[in-house]
Amino acid sequence: MGRETESDDASRRSFLQTGTLASAGLALGLSGAAPAAATDGETTDSAEPSSTGAASDTDLNLADIGFLQLMAYHHRGGIEAASLVPERTNHSALAEFAETVIEAQREGIARIESILTEAGIEPEHLLEVDLDAVRTMVTSIPGNLRPNELAYLQRLEGTTFDLRFIETFANHHRGAIQLSHLVLQEGQSPAVEAMATDIIETQQAQIVRMYTWYLDWVQRT
Repeated sequence: MGRETESDDASRRSFLQTGTLASAGLALGLSGAAPAAATDGETTDSAEPSSTGAASDTDLNLADIGFLQLMAYHHRGGIEAASLVPERTNHSALAEFAETVIEAQREGIARIESILTEAGIEPEHLLEVDLDAVRTMVTSIPGNLRPNELAYLQRLEGTTFDLRFIETFANHHRGAIQLSHLVLQEGQSPAVEAMATDIIETQQAQIVRMYTWYLDWVQRT
């Protein structure tokens, strides 16, 4: 994965590598929760360094772990928002889209758990965070739905809901894409890199699809 300038690298490391949830006191310290995980430039205890110096799929640095932790929270928020769609939408296409999103985000959480397990890390140490308990404290995760945004969506229905949901969920996807770009710069795990690349490609396409609907539906209101 690539490198940024020293100043950019320092500012972004403070976000991914310390972990927003950890800094809020809601997860165990990364080094304590993940004894098999490496700090920057070190290999994990569970995997021998290769002769070429390349990281194996089980090598995770703090940026990788921070990304996985934040993305699991992010996916859970996405599932919560998408679950509002079936009872409120006027458009079957959006209802089907929401079902696809929920399935994909659940699969994403399972993928995160698998990557952590392969690295010798117990997933519950980092991922078992109650959304309601942390929602007001965790406000800096890119694209994370804030309490007022979710409450507003819950009050809407029909096309008004559909348009607002697209605006909110497109921003949610942009946050996941932003996190993915960050870990591509700072992480070292090929498994995390593959996951981040998949998120970027899939969610960029979904943003385009949502705004195609948006432009069509807004003209009809």
